[in-house]
Amino acid sequence: MTEIKEIEKNLKQEARKLLESGAVSVVLAYGRGYDEQHPMPFAATQVSDVDEIVFNEYCTPNMARYLTKYPAGTKMAVAVKGCDSRAVVVLIQEGKVKREDLVILGIPVTGMKEQRTGKEVDATLTCGMPNPVLYDILLGTEIHGESPSPYDVLAELDAKTGDERWAFWKSELSRCIRCYACRKACPMCYCDPCFIDQTKPQWGDKTPSFDGNLMYHLTRFYHLAGRCVDCGECTRACPVNIPLNLFHKYMARECEEMFNQKAGMDVNAKPVMVDFKVEDSDTLIE
Repeated sequence: MTEIKEIEKNLKQEARKLLESGAVSVVLAYGRGYDEQHPMPFAATQVSDVDEIVFNEYCTPNMARYLTKYPAGTKMAVAVKGCDSRAVVVLIQEGKVKREDLVILGIPVTGMKEQRTGKEVDATLTCGMPNPVLYDILLGTEIHGESPSPYDVLAELDAKTGDERWAFWKSELSRCIRCYACRKACPMCYCDPCFIDQTKPQWGDKTPSFDGNLMYHLTRFYHLAGRCVDCGECTRACPVNIPLNLFHKYMARECEEMFNQKAGMDVNAKPVMVDFKVEDSDTLIE
């Protein structure tokens, strides 16, 4: 595996080349925070910005989140890790960005750490993929070896009865303070306005009550069915540590079992919820 500092060096080098040549107008990567443990999402728009780019084991944010913030046709480079690259694929599939407008800087890496705790990210809580699935330039050597199953973490919930699972989620979602950090961090939440912000009609209560929380989160869970790439950003962003990724994993597993498709793995495939195959099972509607 390529050393982290070597990846940072390669990232800066490629960013400089792309900006100097005019191939892109912005490089989405990571910049210095107030200390080494808190790097921030960073947009380099001129060559002098490149010196501010960093990469270390705390660079967990999914930079695909920012691709939809720029006008259509903007030439962009984006630094992506394994799960992040799947988000780029989904955005291309859904027509939010065009492949020809992107230079994808792939980062093969393991051993990322949580900014809050400094502990290593549990790969089973994310998609567990160390290598990007789509890239133009790979900033290190591919990592070989078997990846952990992204669904093993669901075993404890699977063992519960339906009533026990309901009690678990009722307890968790009751703690939501409706800050919408999960929505802000998610690369797939690009709707403007979001359904929960609409007032005519009003789809849900915005106060942090259980009923309002349930409406918001269940709707968001369904909106992400077949689209969530399991990057774990929603859970990392949550200030009250609700394990939102567990519900998304449930939905992802259902889509994989029913339709044999994982989100963001094939840029030429249609998203599962807009695709139809005659061989799809119809037992779910019986």
